[in-house]
Amino acid sequence: MSTQIRYYGWSALSIETPEGPLFFDPFYRHYCGAQWFDLEAFRRAKVVCVTHGHEEHFLDTPEVVRASGATVVAHKAVTDYLRWRYRVPAAQLRPVASGGAVEVPGFRVSTFTWKHRDINLYKALTKAVFHGNATQLSWAWSSATNAPFYSPYTGFHVELPDGTTVLNYNEGFNSKMTDAEIQDLGRRFRTDVLLAGMQLDFMPDLERGVRALAPKLVVLYPPHEHFHGMMGVQSEPWPKFAEAAQRGAPGATVIMALPGDVIDVGTASVVQRLPVLGSAMAA
Repeated sequence: MSTQIRYYGWSALSIETPEGPLFFDPFYRHYCGAQWFDLEAFRRAKVVCVTHGHEEHFLDTPEVVRASGATVVAHKAVTDYLRWRYRVPAAQLRPVASGGAVEVPGFRVSTFTWKHRDINLYKALTKAVFHGNATQLSWAWSSATNAPFYSPYTGFHVELPDGTTVLNYNEGFNSKMTDAEIQDLGRRFRTDVLLAGMQLDFMPDLERGVRALAPKLVVLYPPHEHFHGMMGVQSEPWPKFAEAAQRGAPGATVIMALPGDVIDVGTASVVQRLPVLGSAMAA
């Protein structure tokens, strides 16, 4: 079996290896009018990495960890919350500081800090109440009460036994990161495969990040398409992000992933489409 990247919608991805799968931000519930998978798709998890505590990145992690027995690698703020709020056993938790590294079976996982675009939870709650947006109000309240909302934003660099490296920058390609900070990541981490969110109008930021990291394969995914639709916000067309990534690394292969896509790292191509739930849910 060659290494594969699988995309499950939102920010949920997996690295599939002979040693088992490592998942990032498993999330599958019906949310903002979309659902592509259910718990069964995540029950195989061996390792779960959580990038941060916003609900659409976190809320299904406790159930996935219970069902799979997976080890959670995340910042201590996340692992402490899982132990306190959801009673996840300490034996399944591997806290790692920003800039630290841990070894788990089949993977060496290193972390780095990225910066999130500005979100003010108090303002979001106030705006939702003022405009009577029940979905937005539910998101803001749930984020404040069911998830470690203010945990640090963590990126992951994963090294596989065969030497292949995968870096998940999540949604961090935005105007908050300086050129110097991104270039430092490029010096610290050799990156074969880059997993990167595309959203809003952050194409120039994606381009400079890809240029600094110099990957061979770039897998782009839309972490918030349906969430932004609920908020009344629209992103630039996805091909503009692919073009920006290609400018950053002209020799790389750039793939815009759809939920269910299975990407073979060796051939840098989509080799399979996993069956998703009903099209009405995935619309």
